[in-house]
Amino acid sequence: MIPPRRNPGLGRVLPQGRNGFTLIEILVVLGVITLLVGITVPMLRGARLASLNTMDLSQLRQLGVAHLAYQATNTDHFVDVGLPHGGYGDEAQSFAEVLARYTDDIVMKSPLDTSRHWPSDVGGDGIGVEDGGAGPLRRTSYGMNNYLSRNYSPMVALYGPGHAADRFTKVRRPERIVCFLHMTRKGDFAVSDHPHVESWDAGNEPWELASRQVAISAAEGEEVVDELATSNYGMLDGSTATIEFGDLYESADRNAFDPTVELPRTGG
Repeated sequence: MIPPRRNPGLGRVLPQGRNGFTLIEILVVLGVITLLVGITVPMLRGARLASLNTMDLSQLRQLGVAHLAYQATNTDHFVDVGLPHGGYGDEAQSFAEVLARYTDDIVMKSPLDTSRHWPSDVGGDGIGVEDGGAGPLRRTSYGMNNYLSRNYSPMVALYGPGHAADRFTKVRRPERIVCFLHMTRKGDFAVSDHPHVESWDAGNEPWELASRQVAISAAEGEEVVDELATSNYGMLDGSTATIEFGDLYESADRNAFDPTVELPRTGG
């Protein structure tokens, strides 16, 4: 046993130096580390999500630029869609194919897209949408507002060819009308390039019906199904914005998809 040290100047015993930490000290340190991790991890996730949203908005903006270029060489007509939900459509007609000819910057897979329906060579597992993995695969994360389509517009279905809002002269306030949006990540509409907006007013919760066709919470990093769900949108004039669903769609008579009706009250 080592005897305690004495201070020859004071004539009193000094305590022996100790090694290690007490249990209380260890618990305090662990508590501080846990607190710091709890603060840091959400911040890192938030920063990563913000970065992905910035990239996604840039891709939507490039879609808008390509679309404006298309209109300039096609008598001001809008591009069209060609990938039906749950079926094999005319991919050559789809904006996903057509707009690629107008810019080198278009990327059809969003950095926010976690769908499993992509071909394996672009990051998916190629399972398709039908039982057993058979069926069409995803070609784009994005969809086009079907009210702007010459072939899938409900106005064409009701009144015949020529009634589609397929050019700027037929649209009031194009800066407020949605052109491009995110398609849902699962189900039949995951492989389509357009929703059927006219079906969203069939119940009291249009956001729930819309979520079966489009990713209304793509910007949030998790699935949210309510009127506050937020996603990124490309507007008809080429601008982009991150918007809550309720600011775009209130009812069949007031929304930012059908150019023939009033705009939502909450959207400004």
